Amino acid sequence: MFDTLQQRWRQFAAVPPGQRFEAHFDRRQQTRPRGLHQKILAGGGGILVMGAGLFFMLAPGPGILIFLIGALLVAEESLTVARLVDGADLRLRRLAAWVLARWRQRSGRTR
Repeated sequence: MFDTLQQRWRQFAAVPPGQRFEAHFDRRQQTRPRGLHQKILAGGGGILVMGAGLFFMLAPGPGILIFLIGALLVAEESLTVARLVDGADLRLRRLAAWVLARWRQRSGRTR
């Protein structure tokens, strides 16, 4: 089981950021096509997990992680959502780089 997860992670990480989720969606559709009712159940489950993530953002707990897991479940079933998550991935990477640069800049001045 861990070998399969490791192999899937390597396939996912090999694709450049901004294209990963769409590529994962394409791979998923080619290897395991699903019927409409299965897509609806998986997407609905993902939306419920996202709702739980929103709740846990207000309460102490790993709300962001839970929300992201729900978004990934939905992105497996919808090309539109996969493209949205790819775009959010790029924006979050830019934001993280900006915050890290500011952090380094400020900590360099105080020393």
